[in-house]
Parts: sequence; structure tokens; C-alpha cells
Amino acid sequence: MIFQTQARAANEFSITNGFSWDVRCALAFLLAGCAANQPYHLGEAPTETAVTPAGGGAAKDIYRLGFIEFDEQGDFWDRNQLRKTVQAIRDTGRPILLVTYIHGWQNNSNSKDAADVGQFRSVLARLTADQTIQMSGLQVFGVYLSWRGRVVHKVNPVVDALTWVGKQASFYSRKNAATRISSSTPITEAIFTMIKTARRDTPGNSRCVVIGHSFGALVLEKALAQALVGTLLYEEPFAPGVEKSRANRVFKPADLILLVNSAAESICSKELIDMYRDTTPLRGGPHVIMISSDADMATGLAFPIGTKLSNAPKMLSGSFRKYHEDGRDTSQFNYFTQTPGHNDSVQSHRLVPVAKGKSDLGADPFDLNLKNRPGSYENVTLYTGTRYDWTQWRIERQGPNQTNYWVLRVPKQIIPGHGPIFEGESRDLMAALFRLATKPEAAERSVPVKVRSSAEGPVQKTEQRLQRVRATGETVVTPVQPSASDTHPPEH
Repeated sequence: MIFQTQARAANEFSITNGFSWDVRCALAFLLAGCAANQPYHLGEAPTETAVTPAGGGAAKDIYRLGFIEFDEQGDFWDRNQLRKTVQAIRDTGRPILLVTYIHGWQNNSNSKDAADVGQFRSVLARLTADQTIQMSGLQVFGVYLSWRGRVVHKVNPVVDALTWVGKQASFYSRKNAATRISSSTPITEAIFTMIKTARRDTPGNSRCVVIGHSFGALVLEKALAQALVGTLLYEEPFAPGVEKSRANRVFKPADLILLVNSAAESICSKELIDMYRDTTPLRGGPHVIMISSDADMATGLAFPIGTKLSNAPKMLSGSFRKYHEDGRDTSQFNYFTQTPGHNDSVQSHRLVPVAKGKSDLGADPFDLNLKNRPGSYENVTLYTGTRYDWTQWRIERQGPNQTNYWVLRVPKQIIPGHGPIFEGESRDLMAALFRLATKPEAAERSVPVKVRSSAEGPVQKTEQRLQRVRATGETVVTPVQPSASDTHPPEH
């Protein structure tokens, strides 16, 4: 009996211990796929990559690529990444085409995990090899702004399948992380520091494009929102006695701000569009272009489901009011549960097919789109496909939004889903949008303004009175003098 008891106990211990070992192995197996909150490019300076034209021959040019990484709370992992990138921009010795990209959900800066890294490299190489870019003398310079958009590493098909649910369940945590990063100072600082360096510290006329995808578009839109308000509304004060010019235009923080399949609530876009409507001429050149695919189920279906669940308590408590728009009432709830690309209230354009053909275009659609007539914003046509099998499209105005903040809907043929965004037809579309947005508007002409000094003494206040002289059309600015109480402040 004693031996039987001992044998049974030993057997139970063996089974239990074996089960625990199996569990530990399974947990270790799964944890091997967890992506830690960590950087992947510490200490690295921007690298150079040689590009050979499609026709063969010696390498004609290079592109540079730098990485700047942000932690879970939105701070720099290493501020030296920004410093080294800025120095590399200064060291080019020529004007640059600065392309800054913020990735979205399920991506990071680890090339083993993130398909975006390789795809971004491919579009930089494509721009570098393009004849129009080469003739312009622009040096292509890419900057990949990275955050922890992916919580599970790619390991192998088995682990990837087992961690699929956890990867999808990271929606809320990654959206919250993107929101934190967008409200932090470093991301905005990095973007504007690089743009300032490109425009100020390189010879010639550099061009600056900023692209955000998915939650990266959320980060970009929210990070630049306050800066857009400042640049739209700010105007330098007039100095008394000095004749100066006031530009009849709006300063653009970048030549093109491109948001692709944005995974942000449309309330932010709605507020910016309202401001653009009141502060800029309608139907002008775009400052921001938001592209959204009809086939994007992540932002068209999954996003509304997730945000309606999280916003249900607010709706039940009456936190959302109604907007009176175009003779109808719209609940504010809709702007917090729909992305801009799937909210008809903010749409401005749609890409529609015009023709298909198999004749020789004379160039690849990407190259052809970069040769479009610049400065044209209405009914712009473009090509996608190949040189011998192409589709022609037209960007048509459709929707209530008539401002410079474009919301462009595109069909499945352009972007087949939530991504990828740097391949095939979508890349051809980006070439056309870049060409469209980088030409200064025809209305950007300086208007002479005379500033009249006061005869009563120096100006001590900043208030000014503007008066337009109808006969000559000139604008006269007369400083307002301080009141007696301002001139002689009371003693304490």
C-alpha cells in the first residue's frame, strides 16, 4: 500500500509538473512575440542609399533616410536622433525634398516587424530615380518617425496565428498611445525643426512633405492642429513709419500634409475645416489632403464599432449636442465615432475613373503625374497602372467641404484596404498630389501696405487701426495712442 501511494503521488507530481512545464513553455513561446517598448535605431545617423535608374547604368543619385523614435508617453527615446538628422539635412549642400512619414497601427521601426520601413524606402528610391526630381536638383531625404504601433513581433506563422487576437485587441491601447504622442511637444518639435532646417539652412527652394497613415495620421493631424491655427491666423505687427508688404496669402507649414486612411475621430477635421472656411479663400490650393479608401474596413467598420462602445456612456448621459448643418440636424456623436474619410459631412472630393487604355503613355504613370501642370486644383487628371496598361482618373469636387482642407475618397483600385499605401496605384496618386500641392498659388501676390507713424509721439501700445483708402486702394495702419492712465500708471 505504501509503495502504491508513493507511486500514485509520484505519478501525480509528474503529470502536474509536466502540465506546468507545458504551460510555461507555451507562455514563453507567446511572450517571445511581444514587442517591448523600446527603440531600434539608437545612436544612428541618417544613412545613404544609392539608386540606379530603371533603365540600368551607374547609380545616378542617393537618398538619405533617418529614424526618430518616440516612447510610449511621446518623449524622444534619444534627442540625438533629431540632432543628427538636422545636421545631415544641413550637410546636403543642395535643396532637398524632405519626406517625413509617421506610421500607423501594427507598425514600428523594426524592419523585421514593419512592412512600412521597406515600403517607405521604395517610395524614396522611386522619387530619387524620377527624371523630374533629378532635373529639379532636389536631394530626396526621408525621415521615419516611429512609435510603438505594434505590440506583437513577427516570429513565425505558428506564433503569429496564436497572437492574432492579442494583436487585434491592441486597438484601444494603441489609439490611446497615439493620442498621447500627438499631444506631446517632441513630435511637433521634430516635424517643424526639420522643415525649418530644410527651408532655412539648405540652398535653393527645398520642398517639404509630411505623411501620416492610420493612427499615424491621427498623430500628425492632432500634432499639427494648433500649429495650423497659429500659421493661419498670425500676421506680423506693422512697424510705425516703415513701408512694408503684406502677403495676400496663407503660410503653409509644409508644401503637402497628407493623411492616408486616418484612424482619427472626424471631430478634429470638422473643427479645422470650419476654421479654414472662415479664414482662407475657398477652392484654393490644398494645405491638407486626407485620402480615404472605400475598401478600408479598419476605419470604415471596425473603428465605428470600437468608438461607439467607448462613447456609449457619454451619449446616454447627454454629453453630445446636435449641429445644425445645411438644414438638417447632425449629432456630435457621429463626429466622435466616424473617421473623416467615412463621414460625408466633411468630404470634399472623389477620385472618379475617366478612361482606360493600353496605348503607350510615353512614361510610367508615376513619372507622368510628376509632370502635371502645377498650380491647377480643379478637375485634375492623373494616371495609374503601367505605361502600357493604364487608367486615367479625375479628382472631382463632391461634398459640402469647399475649403483648402481636402477629404478625398478613392476606390478600392487605388488602395485595396487599410494598407499598404506606398505601392502601385496609391503611389501614383501621391505623385500627382505632390505635384498639385507644391506650386505656390496664383493669388500669392504681395500687396503694398503703408504704415503711418503717429504725430503725437512714440507708440507704446500694439493696437492698430486699419483704414482702406478707396481712391488708391492702399491700406493705412495708424497706431493707437496710449490713454492717460496708460501713460501715467498709478503709483503703488
